[in-house]
Amino acid sequence: MDPGPSRVAILGRGLIGGSIELALARSAPAIEVVALDRGDGLAAIDGAELVILAAPVLENISLLRAIQPHLQPSTIVTDTGSTKAAIVEAAQGLRFVGGHPIAGGTNSGRTSARADLFDGRRWILTPAPATPADDIQRVAALAERCGARVELLDAADHDRIFALVSHLPQLAVSALMHVAGSNGGAEGLALAGAGLRDATRLASSAPDIWRDVLATNRVSVAQALDLLINELARIRDDATGEELSRIFESAAAWKRRLDDAPI
Repeated sequence: MDPGPSRVAILGRGLIGGSIELALARSAPAIEVVALDRGDGLAAIDGAELVILAAPVLENISLLRAIQPHLQPSTIVTDTGSTKAAIVEAAQGLRFVGGHPIAGGTNSGRTSARADLFDGRRWILTPAPATPADDIQRVAALAERCGARVELLDAADHDRIFALVSHLPQLAVSALMHVAGSNGGAEGLALAGAGLRDATRLASSAPDIWRDVLATNRVSVAQALDLLINELARIRDDATGEELSRIFESAAAWKRRLDDAPI
């Protein structure tokens, strides 16, 4: 395995950044880890061989400019954001490898961080075509030290896929809970069974991160929302039940595929 960097800087100490810090302390205690929160002086990253941007997406993009005076020519930068094309574009000229660990939790923040958060989970890397193979390997080795399984994906493909499998579910669930609560009221919700609770687990998510997602993946998210709206309209206008049957049968088949897929 790559011997790894001797000094790593993490910018952002929330769930993901904090968990990376704990995972490295567990698996690679010889690596010096400098973890910074919003407002901390960026001079602390001087000498880091690898810098990890673990703030919200738009803040990560802003940090690309702010950290440049503190980077050595050999410093590699990566991030952990859930959209990739915008930051890969913004990072041109830096030694940058886009990253997205597919891990999280119901609760955010440093207090929810865990050393095992990434164990067995995918960590997607989205290098640009010209990214040196050695840079990709060094970021991949760090993700593996955190317990993750690394996969490579084009940044645009990443954003299209995650608009469907991550961003659309969050928006649909939040809208569903808003409609049910606003129109059913507390009295109506008191009558709800387990189905509504199970289907709306994501409805507790804070909006801040999702504003950044929409700002940096608006086209793909809009296309995904249009696809869902079209299917809901077919159900609404279905007088025979044929469309309902088609959609339910397709959903059940794809749900089996989802349940059988590795996490």
